[in-house]
This record gives sequence, C-alpha cells and structure tokens, in this order.
Amino acid sequence: MKKMLISLLLVLLSLGVVSAQSDTIEITFVHIFGGEGDTRGDVVQAIAADFMAENPNIVVNVVSTSTDYIELFNAALLAAEQGDAPTIVQVEEGLTQLAIDSGYFVPIGDLASAAQLDSFNTDVMQVVRNYYNVDGTLWSVPWNSSNPIMYYNKTMTDALGIQISPTEPLTFDELSQICAQVSAMQAAIPSLTHCINWPISSWWVEQWLAMQDALYADNNNGRSGRATEVYFTSPEMMNIINWWDSMDDAGYYTWSGSLQNLNAEGGFFGTGATALHFNSTAGITLFVAGFQAAGLELGIAPLPIPSESATNGMSVGGASLWVTQGHTDAETQAAVDFVFYMTNQQNDMRWHQGSGYFPNRTSSIETLTTGGYIDPATGSEASWFGTFPFFRIAIDQLAASSGSPANYGPVIGPVADVRLALIQGIQSVIDSDVDPVEAMTAAKQAADAILADYNALIGQ
Repeated sequence: MKKMLISLLLVLLSLGVVSAQSDTIEITFVHIFGGEGDTRGDVVQAIAADFMAENPNIVVNVVSTSTDYIELFNAALLAAEQGDAPTIVQVEEGLTQLAIDSGYFVPIGDLASAAQLDSFNTDVMQVVRNYYNVDGTLWSVPWNSSNPIMYYNKTMTDALGIQISPTEPLTFDELSQICAQVSAMQAAIPSLTHCINWPISSWWVEQWLAMQDALYADNNNGRSGRATEVYFTSPEMMNIINWWDSMDDAGYYTWSGSLQNLNAEGGFFGTGATALHFNSTAGITLFVAGFQAAGLELGIAPLPIPSESATNGMSVGGASLWVTQGHTDAETQAAVDFVFYMTNQQNDMRWHQGSGYFPNRTSSIETLTTGGYIDPATGSEASWFGTFPFFRIAIDQLAASSGSPANYGPVIGPVADVRLALIQGIQSVIDSDVDPVEAMTAAKQAADAILADYNALIGQ
C-alpha cells in the first residue's frame, strides 16, 4: 500500500496535479531604467534578487517597457484595461492625481502593515511623504526621488576665473552676472557657444514657484480640492518667465530644441558647448563618470533661486511605487512587501549610491553622513557624503523646504496636457519672442480649459 501511494504521488507530480511550485507567488514590477547602458536597472535587478532569496516562494519579474514615464504609465493602464496589469508600477510624481482617478490602483496605505506604516511615517522625510498623501490617503511609496541642481564645467569656470559656491545657491541676478562674465570671455574657449542650457520644461517653473511659496494651481495646488485654475500669470510666475526671457535675449541661454529632454541637454553640456547646466540629481553618477573619462573637473551647486527672499524651498521630483488592483490577495501582499523592501533603509542607501537619486529616509541620511563608504586605500569606513559631497546638495535643498502646499507640489489630473500648455507658452517666448504676459495669458487660458474638460469628464 505504501509503495502504491508513493507511485501515485509521483504520477500526480509528473502531471502537475501536485507541484512543489504550487505555492509560488509571481508579481511583475515595471520601471523606466531599461535603456542601454543604464546601470540603474542593474541595481533594481540586484535588489529584486535579494528579495527573492529571502522569499523563495515569490518570483519578481522586473520589466522595463519604456524609458519614458508617460509611455510606461499608459502601457500599464492599457494592460490593466485588458485584465493583465503589472503588479507594481513606477509612476512619475506629476501623474499622482491621474493615477488615482484611473481607478486601477489600490492605496498602499490601506494595504501596509502597522509596522510598515510606522517605519514610513517616522523615517521618510516629511516633504517627500506628504507629496503622495492626497486627502489623507497614502497612495504610493516614494522611491527614485530627485530635485534639480546646477552642474558646471569647473575646468572651464576656473580657466575663466569664475568662482561658484558648491553650497550657496545663486540668485537669478547673480547667475545673469556670471553669464555676462562667461560671454565676455567666450572667445577664449572655442567649444563654448553659450553660458548655460537647460530643457524647456515645467519642472524648473514648479521649483521656482515653490521657492517663492507660490502656488501652481488653486485649491492649494489641488490638495484641498480639485484644481480648477492655474496661476500662470501670477507675479511669481512672471518673475520666472521674464528672467528666462532676459537670459535668452542676452544670448546667455540656449536649449537643444527637444522639449523636456534632460538627456539631450546633458549631452550638449557635456560637449563643452556651455559652461553651466540645469539637470536632475538623478544624473550625478553619469555626469561624474563622463567628466572623469574626459579628464575634466565637474562642479555641482544648488539650483539658483529667484531672489534672496525666495527661501521657501523645493518640492520633490522623481517617482513612486504603486500597487495595482485585480490581483489575488497573496500577489497583492507580495507586491506590498516588495515595495517596502525596495524602500527600506538598506536599499534606500543602496539605490542612492547606485543611481544618484537621493535617499528618502532620515536614517539613511544619518548613516551616510557618518559612514556608508569603505575607503579602498585603508579599508576603513568613512563618510559617504564627506567623500562625495555632490550627493548631499539635493538633500540639503529639500531639507530647507518649509512644508507649505507650494512645497508639496501640484496634484492635477491632466498634468501632462497642463504642463504642455505652460511649456508651449515658454517656448513661444524663447523661440518666437512673444511677449511674456501675452504668452502666459494664452497658456493659462489653454490650461484652464483642459482642467475644465477633465473635471467635467470625471464628474468632479
């Protein structure tokens, strides 16, 4: 009888009726770091491998369907409509309201354990976690957080006798004065065509508004009620656009012609065509490696501020991790656990060091301030930030934020279209010499109409 039972069990196993893998839980995580040569994707894979080693019954399929946030998000929504949504989606911060309105995501605050929430609420920087709290609900967990900074070719600025503080932000006026110096000596450096470049994007405007404690949209940036109007003609906005226009008129500013393209602008700066450049903190590791390979010295400084009184601080950029609906309880639980594993202190530091995105947890910052780096010459532990001070700048910028609605950033459903209306307004000023007031008035009218149509469509 015993031999018969064993034989039957072997038959069932061979037929797949009984399987050692029957308890395996499979989840899928989609992200944007799949471009050729993008080593950040390797860091993600390594973290996922460690999670699976600790949880052998869980398989995490890490996939990059696009290197563009909008394309990735739209692909995830299309898959959800077809009943095949990835379990975890990396969602750009500006798409927060649209992700909520889509109905395809579950608030992670409703799924997390008490321990996970306690660790999140007590350790993650307030200005970061508040971005993803909408109407008192935590929808997602911040992951690849960033803000913009100023890069400069220190080899070049040193040759021109120009000194830039690595810790104190320049004002708009001070940056204009530096560009006047660069332009006056431009002939001394053949590669130099302009003083500075950065992409035409809404991101800079949103930061410069936050610094002035000014709102992008009504209802506290859409956080105390749905946004119905944008403030594209406010005095604070006009400060920004008028200065940007003056930089272009003076011949100090240029851009690649590719809207919102950080990579294109970074590459242009890397050729030596400009001395200064605005880009994301996420590019620190790539810029450092590129300048080292070229035998040049890179400088990094805080993003310039509109004026000495614009001290309200910045808002967080980057993206967060969202869990989709329509999965089994076991799959959803595995997804939640993976999200909090990806963002725990150890992996928060690991991701920061391997990518350039800043750590979200105060415990990570404290650890990296006192240690976190093994000196290869001595084998002893040293301060990560002390050894690589560039990585500290973004954190200090964000830590200076006051925590007002301006710092939390706008939460707008049709964010891509609203941002595009602003971008097109700025482009008309830069490329077509349209009067800034006229351009921003037209941009506001277009954006307000977009908001009205969207709010009517969703019935709110």
